[in-house]
Amino acid sequence: MLMRIPEDFVPLAVLVLGGLMLVIVLTMHGFGLDMIVSRYKRRAARMRERSANPRLAVFIFTRTISLMLMLHVIEICLWGSVIWMGGLVHNVHEAFYYCANTYTTLGMGSMVLPHNWHELGPLIAIAGLFAFAWTTSELFNIVGDQHDLVAELSAARHKNVPAQ
Repeated sequence: MLMRIPEDFVPLAVLVLGGLMLVIVLTMHGFGLDMIVSRYKRRAARMRERSANPRLAVFIFTRTISLMLMLHVIEICLWGSVIWMGGLVHNVHEAFYYCANTYTTLGMGSMVLPHNWHELGPLIAIAGLFAFAWTTSELFNIVGDQHDLVAELSAARHKNVPAQ
């Protein structure tokens, strides 16, 4: 489909498609991160209410990290689906591999897009940079919250343990 665009219009198509995808992916990323962080905070609050064992806090932290990873994988798959369904690569595996390498800015793969679509790669990388930076900032907050949660649960547990 994308390969049928006349050569004179490809640069404009790259900018429109890349820009639109970047906005869609980052909007999705924002909603996803908000849901993940809200979920973490709700579960942490429940643990505080129940005075749960501090060792159990690792499970909500692990789940949060896993959901953040899944969010990035979904975004890579979205980019890959667009370039595969657009006919820029021959199979879905190549599309996902290319997008994973580009999104993470590794650029290790030998596979490249057709010559007149090369500019799409940097737009995928920019989306990845923005998304990883955003995730990292939220992760810093979560790590701080996790430290506080474990400290509060430990303090509450020691307060309720009778002296021996």
